[in-house]
Amino acid sequence: MSDSQTFDIGFKTEKPFELLYVSRGDSILGSIVFGFFFGFSIHVVWRAALETKRASRVSAYIIMIWLEILANTTYAVVAWCYLQKIINPSIGVFLTCIICWIVQVQCLMLIIVNRLCILIQKPSQRLTLKLVVIGVVSVVSISTSCIWIPAELQINSTYISLNKWWDKFEKSIYLLLDLALNILFIRMVKGRLVDHGLKKYDRVMRFNQRIIILSIGMDVLLMGATTLKNPFVYTQFHPVTYIVKLQIEMSMSRLLIKVAHSTGINVYNEEKAAYTSDNVTVSGQTGQRTQGAVAVNITTQIYTQHDPEGQEEYEMSHTFQKNGAIGDDTSFNSPSVNKMADDELSRV
Repeated sequence: MSDSQTFDIGFKTEKPFELLYVSRGDSILGSIVFGFFFGFSIHVVWRAALETKRASRVSAYIIMIWLEILANTTYAVVAWCYLQKIINPSIGVFLTCIICWIVQVQCLMLIIVNRLCILIQKPSQRLTLKLVVIGVVSVVSISTSCIWIPAELQINSTYISLNKWWDKFEKSIYLLLDLALNILFIRMVKGRLVDHGLKKYDRVMRFNQRIIILSIGMDVLLMGATTLKNPFVYTQFHPVTYIVKLQIEMSMSRLLIKVAHSTGINVYNEEKAAYTSDNVTVSGQTGQRTQGAVAVNITTQIYTQHDPEGQEEYEMSHTFQKNGAIGDDTSFNSPSVNKMADDELSRV
C-alpha cells in the first residue's frame, strides 16, 4: 500500500509532490529511536556541562560540543515531527535537517582532530590536519546538500535516483575518514607512550581501542539504516549515531588528558622535553632529563600564550609537566594509571 496524497510544495516538480507514506511500523520504530536519543542525550548534556565547568575558558572545543548537541536535538525533533505528520513538508524543514546534519559532521570530525592534536607538537601539522579534514567534509556536505534537498522536494526522478546511491556513498566516505583518523590516533599513542616502555598505559590503550570499535560500529549502523524503505525513519538514526559518538569522543579526550597530566610525562618524542612551540613562551625554573627515546620534563613554569589556536591545544592537553623529581618506575605510582583507567571505564 502507498499513500497517494499530493501536496503543493511550492516548487515546480516533474510530477505532483506525494506526501511521505508512514506505516504503523515506521511510526513505532521512529518513536523508539527518538526516545532512545533523548534518554541518552541527558547523560551527554551532563558530561558536556562537566567539561564546560572544568575548562578555564570557552574554547572552540567546548563550543563544538554544545553545537553538536544543539544540532542533534534540533534534527531529532524536526525529523520526528515530520515523520509523525505534525509538520508539513517544506523547503524550511529540509533545509533545517541538512544544516543540522552539516553541523553534526563538521563538529564531530573537528573534535576527533582536536583529540589528535593533543599528540601533535608542530602547529603547522595541526593546521594541515584540520584543513584536510574540513576540506573533505565540506566537499561531501555541499554535494549532499545539492542532491538531497531536490530529491526530498521531488524535483525530478534523476535527483531521487541519484540520492539513493549517493547517500550510501557519502556514509562510506565518513566511515573511512573516521576509521583513518582513529587508526592514526592509536598509532600515535602507541608510538609515543606504549612503545617507549610505559606499560601502565596498556589498559588505557585497550579501553580506547574498544570504544573506537564502538564508534566505527555506529557508522556501520547508520549505513545499514539507509536500507530502510522510509527515508525519514533512517534520518532518525542520524542524531542517535552522532550523540553516541560525541560521548565517545569526550570520554577518549578526557581519559588521554588525565593520564598525560597525572604522570608528568611529556608525550612528545623530542630531543628537548619542554612543551613549547612557536606560539608558546615558557619562563621559569626548568630541569630536564632524557632517558632513551622518552624526554622527561620537570618544571615550574609560567605560560604566556600568543596564539588562540595554540591556547586551545594547550588547554586540551593542559600541561604535561609535574613538580618534583621523577624516578624510574616508582615515579608513576601516584596516582596509578591502572586505577585511573578502571575509574574511567566505570564512569563511561
